[in-house]
Amino acid sequence: MQRIAVVGGGISGLSHAYFLKKKYPESGVFLFEAASLGGNIATEEHDGALLEPGPDSYLERTGLFTTLVRELGIEKKLLHEDKKNAKRYVIKDGYLVKAPQSPLSFIFSSLLFFPEKIKIFLAMGKKFSLWPTITLFDAARNVLGFSAAEYLASPMARGVYGSEAEDIEFSAVFPDLFQKIAEAPKLKVALKEYSTAKKEYWKDRLGSVEFERGICSFEGGLITFVNALEAHLTKSGVQIVRDKIARIQKHSSGKYALSSKAKPYDTFDKIIFTVNSENLSYIWREADKELSRKISEAKNSPINVVYAAWNKKDFSAGGYGFLVPRKEKIPILGCIFASNVFSGRIAENRFLTKTMVSGDGALFKDDELANLTQEALARVLRIKANPLWTKVFRHTTGIPRYAPGYGEWKKDVFALLSKHEGVHFAGWAFSGIGLADQLESAYKYVNP
Repeated sequence: MQRIAVVGGGISGLSHAYFLKKKYPESGVFLFEAASLGGNIATEEHDGALLEPGPDSYLERTGLFTTLVRELGIEKKLLHEDKKNAKRYVIKDGYLVKAPQSPLSFIFSSLLFFPEKIKIFLAMGKKFSLWPTITLFDAARNVLGFSAAEYLASPMARGVYGSEAEDIEFSAVFPDLFQKIAEAPKLKVALKEYSTAKKEYWKDRLGSVEFERGICSFEGGLITFVNALEAHLTKSGVQIVRDKIARIQKHSSGKYALSSKAKPYDTFDKIIFTVNSENLSYIWREADKELSRKISEAKNSPINVVYAAWNKKDFSAGGYGFLVPRKEKIPILGCIFASNVFSGRIAENRFLTKTMVSGDGALFKDDELANLTQEALARVLRIKANPLWTKVFRHTTGIPRYAPGYGEWKKDVFALLSKHEGVHFAGWAFSGIGLADQLESAYKYVNP
């Protein structure tokens, strides 16, 4: 019987374990995680409000998530984004400006000047050659213009990656699109081929799945998804081992064995690591010093989350929320109007905001972070009242930063890893930032 280990119980580890057990039902699948399952997904309640310190939604774009939700039997608990509050905003000159959400909306968007809208239109018919380490900011500036870099690329990078667009490698965050742009004779051809390829791939794998595109979550928050996965894994025979792996060693048989600080485990035919780069480097410190050192070079962006509850009589707003470009020099990355996105997140007479602040949160006390956030929101939204309460969460390790040079770093890591047969690396540092990236990469690994 084949023995497979998955190290790490975040959404990537859970997804790998799910798809592995589904494809190889007779195999022994072991999921190692000492902490709570779900990783950064950690739904909790506070004073009658449902808070999501980490990810708060899933971007359904392929039908894979919907398929999995149906297989888990939690479709009735699924919540879709409130369409009447779907408007996203970007701060420009201190004011909320509606962000374009479709090609046509670019024409009417006041985020861009008319000459730059013309430039974008003309760019669709041009061929572009982008170098592998070009930043997201420079790629947007070279192709679409300076305003597009400042008011589209910058807020997107800060909202999704917790980093500046000047510090993110375009080919690292959009590898397939980068390749299409390099190969296609025109930008519009590259965009069309990129979109078509993704649609055809998932249609070929999943068939004609009916699903609703967009942001979604569950009654009770994303932890509902985690709990359903855990229950399914347990029922299907996956052994969830509550232990933290500290070491990997090569056995005389050629296979690899794992051990924690307290206990050794038998060898495995396959081992999938989905833990963060710091833990991964530590695990490999003895088995492969060069690989361990290379992994340790990974960069991360610490991020802090500040929730605030407001009396609706004092403050409320429409829409999904807003992002802040670097140029605006406001000390927050953005804010989600959490009670607008999904129903039941807080009492009807209250309004819930979730604000993201970059940087090392250890340098600030909770009340300092809360005050900084409150002052920023007051400046942007003209709020005169104080929140009823605030709750601060710190993500010290933060989000992996796909900085210039990331592509070469990843290539070097996998070149060193190729010497270790049966071992695979996944998770945030290797498979993308979003929950969808993790679910999709797990599926592709198991079903190449």
